[in-house]
Amino acid sequence: MTFSFEAIANVSDSYTVQRILERYAETLGGLRSAEALSSLSIEGSQVQDGVSYQFLMRKKRPNSIRYRLTAGETSIVCGSNGRQGWQRTMVGTEVTIGDLSTDQLSALSHEADFDSPLIRHLEKPWNQISLVGNEQLGGSYVHVLEVNNLRKPFVRYYLDPRSGLVLKRVQINPDGTFGLETQYRDYREIDGYRFAFEVENRIGDQLVSLVSIETINVNPGLLNLYFDKPNN
Repeated sequence: MTFSFEAIANVSDSYTVQRILERYAETLGGLRSAEALSSLSIEGSQVQDGVSYQFLMRKKRPNSIRYRLTAGETSIVCGSNGRQGWQRTMVGTEVTIGDLSTDQLSALSHEADFDSPLIRHLEKPWNQISLVGNEQLGGSYVHVLEVNNLRKPFVRYYLDPRSGLVLKRVQINPDGTFGLETQYRDYREIDGYRFAFEVENRIGDQLVSLVSIETINVNPGLLNLYFDKPNN
């Protein structure tokens, strides 16, 4: 009898997960609309370590990205064309250009990905999604989904049960502890897509960065060479 009840519970959880993911896809306008999002240009400000930066991030499918931070006379640009990652730093008139480390390139490549593990999850056998339960976030309860990558906990998503939007994302370290926590606020609709215009990153009680977005352009014309390593 115990096995039977467990089997019924598993079927019920799988159905609930499927419904949550379908609702999430609806917030993106459906799978076809999500895939039609081929490039983005996002501009705003970012506060990190007490310093305020202006930023410009542009990315293009499948995995190209270019990210610029500017504060005073200092400008840092990181980019990847999907094969090579690079960084260009300018302080005053002095310019240095170098390659990104493996860890830096991995983090940048993750940022370049347009589709979260919650999209077309059945086509990604290396990921398994389970329902952790419901948890209070702010003044309401949210659905908590955990993504396991190759059977290891990878990340948790906290989704609003009414809107289907992701309100929080928490990375899970290899030892099972929680790492970077990202909260998404102030969602607005741009060309049929919903974007969070305020993004806060924390590790525990420590604020890592606070991002305030000013403008978002959907599917701007971006040439591939824009993401290549610059010569100067």
